Amino acid sequence: MRIIALSSFLASLFLASATAQIQLQHDKKVYVSADKKVYINKDQPIYFRISTSPDANAPSYILPSEQTAQYANPMYFDTEGRNTLRSPSAVDSITKKTILPKQDVQFDMYADGINPATTMHITGSDKHISHNKIYYGQGLKMALKAKDGISGVDKTYISINETPYTDFAAITSPFEMQKEYTIKYYSVDNVGNVEVPLTISFETDYTAPLTNFKILGESKGNVLSSKASISLTSIDTLSGVKAIMYSINDASAKVYTAPIPLSVLKDGKSKIRYYAIDYVGNKEEERIIAASTETMGENTDASAFSFYIDKEAPTISSEIIGDQHKGKQLYISARSKFQINAIDEKSGVDKVLYSINNSTLKDIYAEPFTLNNSGAQSIFFASSDNVGNFALAKTQQLYVDASQPSTKHAFIGNQYKSRDTLFITSNTKLSLTSIDAGSGISSIKYIIDGKTPENYTQSIQFDREGFHSVEYGATDNVNNAEETKKCTFIIDNTPPQILYHFSVKEIGEKTVRNEKYTIYPSNAMLYLAATDNNSGSESISYRVNDQKETLNQIPIKGFTPGNYQVEVLANDVLKNKTSLIIRFSIEK
Repeated sequence: MRIIALSSFLASLFLASATAQIQLQHDKKVYVSADKKVYINKDQPIYFRISTSPDANAPSYILPSEQTAQYANPMYFDTEGRNTLRSPSAVDSITKKTILPKQDVQFDMYADGINPATTMHITGSDKHISHNKIYYGQGLKMALKAKDGISGVDKTYISINETPYTDFAAITSPFEMQKEYTIKYYSVDNVGNVEVPLTISFETDYTAPLTNFKILGESKGNVLSSKASISLTSIDTLSGVKAIMYSINDASAKVYTAPIPLSVLKDGKSKIRYYAIDYVGNKEEERIIAASTETMGENTDASAFSFYIDKEAPTISSEIIGDQHKGKQLYISARSKFQINAIDEKSGVDKVLYSINNSTLKDIYAEPFTLNNSGAQSIFFASSDNVGNFALAKTQQLYVDASQPSTKHAFIGNQYKSRDTLFITSNTKLSLTSIDAGSGISSIKYIIDGKTPENYTQSIQFDREGFHSVEYGATDNVNNAEETKKCTFIIDNTPPQILYHFSVKEIGEKTVRNEKYTIYPSNAMLYLAATDNNSGSESISYRVNDQKETLNQIPIKGFTPGNYQVEVLANDVLKNKTSLIIRFSIEK
């Protein structure tokens, strides 16, 4: 199959049997294929000759038929395809003896009396039928594919607009011109069977439609009313207009179905782009209508038309001057001001109206203003220009936060308060917690002992013993600052001091395993005490010779003779601990 790629779109295709253009002469013949098969045109006479040599110039003799002489020399094949000539009892070419088991010697020939069949395939172009005429556009590819069931296809021939038939394989790009075409074609097989020519007729359409526009509604020169619209019409003299497409600015193109209202154009510079396409894909070059609501007569594009229109109301917005925070809602401080912005670059702003917590606009805006009430507020505002375009009212919801945060402190860990003095240890942490009913906490700052302020991020610990002060306060998200608070405390990391004495005097000394022991009589009693210079002692306990710990049972008495080790433990009220080991001996 061979494909012709057309340099332009073809128009349409119509297949039908038709009276043949004067065909070329094609002789009926014998064809020997590459695999040595012999094909004979079924209409040709057949003569069988015999020779004793394979030499083409050797003498040969026509074989007569005794029984069917009337049908031989010539004879004709009656069967399409394979035919055979047989001789019984094959003989070995060397021994000259009959081959057993016996078998025929068979000669094969192929008769072909059937014409080839050619089909045309057209791809690559849109097709459209209008008024019983078929059109194709540019980019079309045409292929002729011929089939023959016996001897095979020799060649396919084509005639374009009554020109002599030419081998289809030699044709290149014959349809470059836009016009009507009549094509006739047929194929011939390898033994000279000729197909009845077929005819196709079509017209090529390479011309795009032409679109014009018209202004509907009020207009004066190039100045249009905002209520005007644009009508588009298009013509195509061949395949016809399939669709008019248009787009506004950078939007996707869509099918034109009704006049385009100018109200869809945005404020500023706009472009209406339009073009038409016909039924075979020819696309008109895009054209532009330029619109401006900024500068009259300004048009930098080579467009068909440009115009000016004033249809937009002022643009309004609001902003907060001063402290603000965007959370679940917009928070501002009582110090902040509400500003309304109105812009109209055409006829100009006439007036701006607003109202607080009332949708009825009754106040004329002159300058930024503060809001006197705390809590949630609603500001309604709108504007009009000097030609009566009125901007729809907008609403700004906000929350006026006029309150200060409140911060509390707490100590986590060992602590003891005596009168107005708080004692803690260096393991005790100071925690600061703030709450705010409005915009929320922004930061908590603290100052230790009058030094540099720091941001509070986690609980605070203190290392140095002695007196300390901490000043602290919070700021919310609209910069309302809390009045500074202060707490004081004393850090006590020193454990109590343990004191002891015996009720009687010692009666001697001795050394046991390099340990010196003071000896007391058996009636001796051991008195224990603890003293603390800061927070005060809380408890004292002891353990005698690894026995169970005893709490606050003083004096220790009832000693029997022997060696003793008394481990004394003392805690102050902040759980600062100290210990002391007393070694002595009791004798009678």
